Formats: sequence, C-alpha cells, structure tokens
Amino acid sequence: MHETSLAMGLLDSLNQMAEKEKAKKVLKVRVKIGKLSGIVVDSFVFAFNALKEQFPKLAGAELIVEETPILYRCNECGKEFEVETVFFPECPQCGSINLKLLSGEELEVVDAEIEV
Repeated sequence: MHETSLAMGLLDSLNQMAEKEKAKKVLKVRVKIGKLSGIVVDSFVFAFNALKEQFPKLAGAELIVEETPILYRCNECGKEFEVETVFFPECPQCGSINLKLLSGEELEVVDAEIEV
C-alpha cells in the first residue's frame, strides 16, 4: 500500500514547511491527484488522517483532494479531450492515436493554509 508512504512523505514535508514558517499549525492542505497516478484516493486520505496525529502541528489539518482527469491533445488536429481509460485512446475528432498526455499523472500540493 504505497498510499501510506506517500501520505507520510506529504506529512513530513508539511511539518518541515510549518517549522520553517514558524506556524502554530497547518489548517488545510489541497492536493491534486491524477486518475493515472496509480493512487487510490480513499486509501491516501485514510492514511493521511491516520498518520497526521504523529505531527502536533498537523493533527487538525484538513486534506482536500482534487482529482485531475486524463486529458490528451491530438498531435494531428490539436483537439484536446478527456478519456476515462488509457487503453488505446484515439482522437474523437480525427481518429489519430498520435497523442500527447496533458494531465492525469499528477500528485502535487496546490497550497496549504497555516496559522502563524
């Protein structure tokens, strides 16, 4: 279950940021997780909430997850489109399989709200 190690890494990073900024506590953190990232969002949220108690400044932090869609751009006609699955996607406009992945693999912190 790699979601636990990812959640622990996020908590460690947030704790370091809180120390650096001399924050009393972290109130919220917003992350983007792509549908292609391989992360089970429910497991990640569960792990975050279970582990945050180990960090006093993060114990009350709210985790907000934004799931990003799988978005491609066709290299032939320029059409951008979303898909639900990665298995052999093709452009809905011209049928090309010459595609560039634009989003869906993310795991990134968007922002964090702290109390100083």
